Amino acid sequence: MSAEITHHPAPLGPDSVAWQVFGDLTFPLGAGHRLLIDVMHPIVAAGVRQYSVFESDPYGRAQRTLELIMGVVYGGEQALATAARLRELHRGFTGRAADGTRWSALQPEAFHWVHASIVHGVWVQQRLLGRGWRPGEIERFYREMCQVGTLYGVRDKDMPADWAAFVDWFDAMIEQRAERNDITDRVLALIAAPTPPPIPVLSTAPVWNRTGRPLVGKVNALVTAGLLDPKIRGMLGIEWTPARQRAFDRLAALSRAVLPRLPRRARLVPPAYAAIRRARG
Repeated sequence: MSAEITHHPAPLGPDSVAWQVFGDLTFPLGAGHRLLIDVMHPIVAAGVRQYSVFESDPYGRAQRTLELIMGVVYGGEQALATAARLRELHRGFTGRAADGTRWSALQPEAFHWVHASIVHGVWVQQRLLGRGWRPGEIERFYREMCQVGTLYGVRDKDMPADWAAFVDWFDAMIEQRAERNDITDRVLALIAAPTPPPIPVLSTAPVWNRTGRPLVGKVNALVTAGLLDPKIRGMLGIEWTPARQRAFDRLAALSRAVLPRLPRRARLVPPAYAAIRRARG
């Protein structure tokens, strides 16, 4: 059973909190964290298991995901068309579980969970790695992201009424529905031992295997695990020592000190920067 879009709220604009915080560099830094939360839901894991190319084409998948979600948040007049494309993309993701039951990526709980992992992930990464949240911002941000969810078809009744209710719902979902599975393990393995990026000097096997993979993998794994709630780390079997916590704290403090002070062009991912430039004329 899939949710149907019943109305279309206005797209977000430059006066929104989301435009200020969503598209900065904490978004790619938090990608591993958000993906792990995503695939802890059994239906999302089934879809990734059958259809995703996150292992064979991780950078292409990341780019396509970035363009779609940034297009809905920052797309202005084009946001609804991008949202419709995102929903249509998920319509074909269906299958049958091992017990014979059918699943669909548009099953309301699973579809909302993917949206919720973005909302919760942005809250966490901005709090720990970015400029933080100013008084009243998180409630506004949550309402705005409910608008975004409605644009691509999350049902109003599936989204909790306010931020406090959302946090309670999210915690209950982790307790009752989330699980460690083969996909969470495969995501963690890819984070710790990433494939070389499409950059010629780094893509050569000797350079990447001797220098790039160990360094990038160590930082990826540290940031991803550090952003996770301790209970989720335990569920996923991630070892977390006082030394790793201290290393994450130092890295997070550096990120909080540097990222908010970067020029807008360096601090924002390209779709967000382009949208803000257009809005400013």
